Amino acid sequence: MQERVNPGPDFLALEGAMGERIRRHDWAATPLGPIETWPQSLRTAVSIMLHSKFPTYLLWGQELTSVYNDAYAPVLGSKPDALGRRFRDVWAEAWDTVGPIAENALLGQGSYFEDLPIVLERKGYPEQTWWTFSYSPIHDETGGVGGILCVVHDTTSKVLSERRLEFLVRLSDRLRGLNEPIEVITAAQEMLGLHLQASRVGYGEVEATARYFTTERNWTDGSVAHQTGTHDLAAFGPDIHGALKRGETLVVHDAAADPRTNSPEHRAAFASLEFSSVVTVSLIKRGRMVAALYVHHKEPRLWSSGEVKLIEDVAERTWDAVERLRSEAALRKSEERLQLALDAASVVGTWDWDIQSDLVYADERFASLYGVDPETAAAGTPIADFIGGIHPDDRGRMQDLIKRSLETSESLAAEYRTIDKNGRLHWVFAQGRCYRAAGQPVRFPGISVDITERKKAEEHRELLINELNHRVKNTLATVQSIASQTLRNSDNPEAARTAMEARLLALSRAHDVLTRENWEGAGLIEIVRGAMAPYRHERENRLHMEGPDVRLSPRMALAIAMALQELATNAVKYGALSNSGGEVRVAWLVTQTSEKRLHLTWSESGGPTVAIPQKRGFGTRLIERSLAQDLNGEVQITFAPAGVICTVDAPIAPA
Repeated sequence: MQERVNPGPDFLALEGAMGERIRRHDWAATPLGPIETWPQSLRTAVSIMLHSKFPTYLLWGQELTSVYNDAYAPVLGSKPDALGRRFRDVWAEAWDTVGPIAENALLGQGSYFEDLPIVLERKGYPEQTWWTFSYSPIHDETGGVGGILCVVHDTTSKVLSERRLEFLVRLSDRLRGLNEPIEVITAAQEMLGLHLQASRVGYGEVEATARYFTTERNWTDGSVAHQTGTHDLAAFGPDIHGALKRGETLVVHDAAADPRTNSPEHRAAFASLEFSSVVTVSLIKRGRMVAALYVHHKEPRLWSSGEVKLIEDVAERTWDAVERLRSEAALRKSEERLQLALDAASVVGTWDWDIQSDLVYADERFASLYGVDPETAAAGTPIADFIGGIHPDDRGRMQDLIKRSLETSESLAAEYRTIDKNGRLHWVFAQGRCYRAAGQPVRFPGISVDITERKKAEEHRELLINELNHRVKNTLATVQSIASQTLRNSDNPEAARTAMEARLLALSRAHDVLTRENWEGAGLIEIVRGAMAPYRHERENRLHMEGPDVRLSPRMALAIAMALQELATNAVKYGALSNSGGEVRVAWLVTQTSEKRLHLTWSESGGPTVAIPQKRGFGTRLIERSLAQDLNGEVQITFAPAGVICTVDAPIAPA
């Protein structure tokens, strides 16, 4: 017989739903035996587990019998009740991963893992999940390891959110370099399919009745056939077709089980397309369904909310990129037609080269482009004079083109540079043709148009595109860093959302200032005022600033604006602005020795006594590392008992 121990006080009293379930469970049928015989070490471990607000799983004995608390119950999903069952049986699909970890814990080796990927089947389908957890050995009365205390945290949403943001940045970079709509569609399909490890991805357009869907090209992983061409959306039934026309995303985890798709005709339609699960995003533009992006999987699959959101984001970005390219193509055609009209309407220079006499007869406009006297040109000027007016870097090429035209009678059409008599550079477009008599070249007439302004406009447009591309990439990188770091360092979704919104708002306010200044720089006073404005109250005088106005470069202005936002947020939460009497002073001065330097100080007073934090948060790292790097200077935060002090010493780059 098992020895009964003195039960003492009821260690399961007031321990929630799981406490009552543990009390009622038939433990005599498990390796743990009746609850009255449990050793004190097991009772203590169970009590600690039940008090924990974290999902906690207790495994006891060599069989690793399962006991868990209320917070852990949702982790099981739709799995059968795990209470009293062997750990190996409960999580059989993950045993190859967690089994060795548990065995090491039984040998007395504790462990900790962060964002460990594990495939689980807790909702009826294999599901890729990520976990941060620790396995801690528990010693029993014999001094050996009696069990394992497992504290777990499901980080799947966090990991998927970070990966989604990273994927979207990579997708934007990939699509930005493409020039044709079909290239955009192909790239987006391939990237999404590989990222989701799906069977097929396709994007296509819907005609005006929103019934027939046409996809020119799709991506597959090789396990299913391509499905291009036109498809009838009505074949999937009025419920699905109607939802798509309303812009609702279709999510089917298992076509054989979903009541919308498990009729014989609908199942046949799905089977013919070789998939059992699907996400289809309907794009509604200008009041009707115009396109759709679908992701197929050959087997049933539980689509997570994060995966569905990613597919929706990719659909919108694909549409935007395709429409942008089509708009640019239409604009280019319009510009070309306009340019042709302008060229035809403008005064063009003309020439007529008499090859026998080697004299060129030209009008005033043509002669002026090449630095030839107009009166001389009208009476006939040697061809060498006009060749001499071509820019040296283009002269050899043009001589070769003229020679080939003389030999073959091919038309000459080329853009090149000329130099007029005042030394000014011109871009010209020349077109002409050689004519023959008795097989010999005799005349070579043509026209020449000054396209200098068009060339300048093209160069300016290219410069603007490159500058815009540079600024957008920098902004995307900043937003990605803010989002990734904020989400990674917060276990509270609401707090993370609030923090991220505040940081993005600070970035937006700084952008507003720079936009008003055409991104040529910004005044420090306006940057400080903008950063402090949300915390200023008309009945209080707690925010002080003093210092001369100084122009900052865009990079420096953004960096200081973000740092002031972080300092102000921390002051509101923990520092001088968290009570009614604290004050904040921002003061700066500019010195000039070998270079101009900014010395700025943020100081707090009158707030709660400051304690040095045990670890640096993202905000502190943003200020001390990123700010110092962006400013090419020194930044230091001091957690003085009377109030936080931040000092900045950096060179002022020309704005």
